[in-house]
Amino acid sequence: MHEIITLQLGNLSNYTATHFWNAQESYFTYGDQEQSPVNHDIHWRAGVGHDGSETFLPRTVIYDLKGGFGSLRKINPLYDATLESDAAADSLWSGRATVHKQDAVSPSAYQQGLDAGEQAPPRPTASSVRYWSDFSRVYYHPRSLVQLYDFELNSTIRPFERFAMGAELFSSLDKEHELVDRDWRPFAEECDLMQGIQVFTTLDDAWGGFASSYLEALRDEYPKTCIWVWGLQNPLADVPREKRQLRLANTAQALNQTCSQASMVVPLSLPDGPLPSGVALDPSSPWHVSGLLSTAAESAGLQSRLASQRPTLLDDLAESLNTTGSQTLAAAAMDVGRRADELEREKLDVDLFHLGRRGRNDRYREKAGRVFGQLSSHRGTAKPEETEEKEGEDHRVSRPIAGNPVIRRYTSALEFPLLDSYPHIYHDVPAGEATAAVRTVLSTTTAMTARMRNLRSQVYRSVELEERETLSNGLAEIADAYQDDWSSGSDEDDDDL
Repeated sequence: MHEIITLQLGNLSNYTATHFWNAQESYFTYGDQEQSPVNHDIHWRAGVGHDGSETFLPRTVIYDLKGGFGSLRKINPLYDATLESDAAADSLWSGRATVHKQDAVSPSAYQQGLDAGEQAPPRPTASSVRYWSDFSRVYYHPRSLVQLYDFELNSTIRPFERFAMGAELFSSLDKEHELVDRDWRPFAEECDLMQGIQVFTTLDDAWGGFASSYLEALRDEYPKTCIWVWGLQNPLADVPREKRQLRLANTAQALNQTCSQASMVVPLSLPDGPLPSGVALDPSSPWHVSGLLSTAAESAGLQSRLASQRPTLLDDLAESLNTTGSQTLAAAAMDVGRRADELEREKLDVDLFHLGRRGRNDRYREKAGRVFGQLSSHRGTAKPEETEEKEGEDHRVSRPIAGNPVIRRYTSALEFPLLDSYPHIYHDVPAGEATAAVRTVLSTTTAMTARMRNLRSQVYRSVELEERETLSNGLAEIADAYQDDWSSGSDEDDDDL
């Protein structure tokens, strides 16, 4: 069935993935409704609840720190067959028991409305969303939820913010539990024909180190499986200079590791500056930020789950961008609303690819280079020039001849759902609209060489001395993969390192 298993690592990743799963849940059709254009078997798994009823839940494994799950219970009503009184009766201890409980997190008003079956529960707001579970519309299998108690969310005493901390945490947990066998393999063994792995992770904190080690373990177990990584970065607004530098170093180390293990890595972040005129969001609200990032990730990968006669697999998408075999890093851009229907525009409004600082005195100047691979996905009513097209079909603008850019365009009439759990952050979309047109473009170009060299020069002296040479060489190799040829002045920035 070409299943995709999702791996969610970290708080911002879980915010983003929650928007993703809410969107997938909205595609279900019931009764006499038309058949859904989405093949739900790809991202959802069938199961049986405690009462024998059939269940259909996300095919995902979710990691977060202590305190990150909010009011979400590990055992949801679909699997909760044991009452508290039954649990006490079954206890092996015959004496008096003293129970110490931490105060439970109260559900949000939106969650309470959903649990009560209200047709129009109170809409979430930036101030009411405290956890990613506050706006979740789906149940998860108990095996999907993995809480890590070694660190606490938003701790000021021991923050989970360094790349090495994440790598060390994975190593210690893996020695004790073998995480891939315990958490991942049960979902993989349920698949008939797994097409790939989708990973949501942050790059600029300790989760980047945790993800790098996790990907290495997955690659050992599944050497030929396509691994698609959405690498998220936290907003830099109001972040002190020292912490900005730490985040840059974390991002560089995470990219160096993940690009060598994954089939494709797509960094997603807000611009470090003014937002486009059509976007209005609060950078301090992860609900807002993740809403924007999830729009791009959910729309760019839509063709991998469409119920068309010829599905486009994750491998096909990765190969279209990675034309040389070593280009595993791609840039993302997006348009939402009326601008999304302007299919001939080359530069999109929302640029989500930002690596390193871009100051006035920086030698880094981005040049519009040539394209190696490009995936354009449009969901809306506007159609390209081709008249005889089918839902989910791709249109190859250029033939895959050696040296020519590989450009593919996918179209679908299925617009992005603007649910009551989604923030109103797009000015070009009138309030109250249920869907929005979206156009995303993923690309690999020669401009990425300068981006990676810029990042390399900024973090070179921020990492430990014993890791400096390895990191520098790794980033240089990534940068070299996007050059036109070997004589393009690749030593220009090396003299100062």
